[in-house]
Amino acid sequence: MSKEIIVLALGGNAIANVSRTFDSQYSAIRDATKEIASLARDGYKIVITHGNGPQVGDAMLRNECAKDLVPPLPLYACVAETQGMLGAMIQASLLGHLGRDFKVASLITNVTVLAKDPAFKNPTKPIGSFFTKDELRKIKKLQPSASFREMVPGKFRRVVPSPNPISVIELNAVKELIEDGYIVIACGGGGIPVINKNKIVFTEAVIDKDLASEVLATSIGASVFVSLTDVAGAYENFRSKNKKLIRKIRADKLKELWDDGKFEEGSMKPKVKAAIRFAENTGKNAVIAAVGKARKAAKLKSGTIVYK
Repeated sequence: MSKEIIVLALGGNAIANVSRTFDSQYSAIRDATKEIASLARDGYKIVITHGNGPQVGDAMLRNECAKDLVPPLPLYACVAETQGMLGAMIQASLLGHLGRDFKVASLITNVTVLAKDPAFKNPTKPIGSFFTKDELRKIKKLQPSASFREMVPGKFRRVVPSPNPISVIELNAVKELIEDGYIVIACGGGGIPVINKNKIVFTEAVIDKDLASEVLATSIGASVFVSLTDVAGAYENFRSKNKKLIRKIRADKLKELWDDGKFEEGSMKPKVKAAIRFAENTGKNAVIAAVGKARKAAKLKSGTIVYK
């Protein structure tokens, strides 16, 4: 087995089918993990993280719709719930591709944040489906305190606090599983957000998956960090006819584009931020690429390559 560790961050939108049924998402995950399975056959040590933006929003809405029948779960419980569900899908898909000779473990992961993080007062992380104005009125009746933002004209999504990740509590467990030859699934949905002072306290937020994945990738000494999404990479002027895929760029130059607001909040922006952090923190390459190009991206042959 190669000594190289590859961290692959699967985007929540990239593994969510339009219909959002369990079977459709499981099918999307089976497709997404084919490329990852080929990397495992090549002998790389692999850690997979994943988003849960669409899924955790759906879980919240299910809870709110059924609140008169069963007590609704808090946001952090929905994060844990979707982390387990998606982790189980990824684990089963990989074993289906690779066979039982490979070892795969899905680890429920807690990630620490600061209690005074300003993000708690400024919700920006989009979760769940897009809603029209009429649908939004109905949902606001179910949950008057929820925050929503117009993402595109006439289409709204719920937004929640997304504090900066500080550390992965189960870091040593991840390291031990890697050393024991496991493909590890961790930091699902950015991890369950917790304040960790004298004791662990769950907190109402959704940590960005890419930022949490960067913390994990840096902490375990990953050779390359790959954010997998539903587009070919990071684009300049993405919403215009003049959009241009960024093929290779130095971290400081990419940061200038990020500072100029060239990337969308809650979508490409955190992927770019995570790539910059990884390149600057480690001196190694980060890649933003399409989920169907995972193998090529890990070998720096596809996507947007970010270097120091």
